[in-house]
Amino acid sequence: METAAHEFLKAMLMAPSPSGYEQPAQAVVRDYVGAFADTVKTDLHGNVIVGVNVAAPVRVLLAGHCDQIGLVVTHIDEKGFLYTKPIGGWDPQQLIGQRMTIWSRSGPIAAVIAR
Repeated sequence: METAAHEFLKAMLMAPSPSGYEQPAQAVVRDYVGAFADTVKTDLHGNVIVGVNVAAPVRVLLAGHCDQIGLVVTHIDEKGFLYTKPIGGWDPQQLIGQRMTIWSRSGPIAAVIAR
């Protein structure tokens, strides 16, 4: 049987959230914690802040980030090849041969990264 935590993990892994575009993953977090959190806020920077038992004398902070590596399409050539630039600071050469999902207006498209 699937647990709520397992479903949450799957939803987080499927949510597209490259740096600067974390809203889908943040929505998954807000939906999941809504069942047990005393407070759920989003600050000016988009950080989701969840409070549980906020009046307790001892407080514990759990922090994480929702973004993942990403690419932005800069050009599509006449053969349909996409040219991209990385979002964030990492080496895109590490992705050669990796499967990826292109999030388009018409929905997700499966793809493979080439040189």
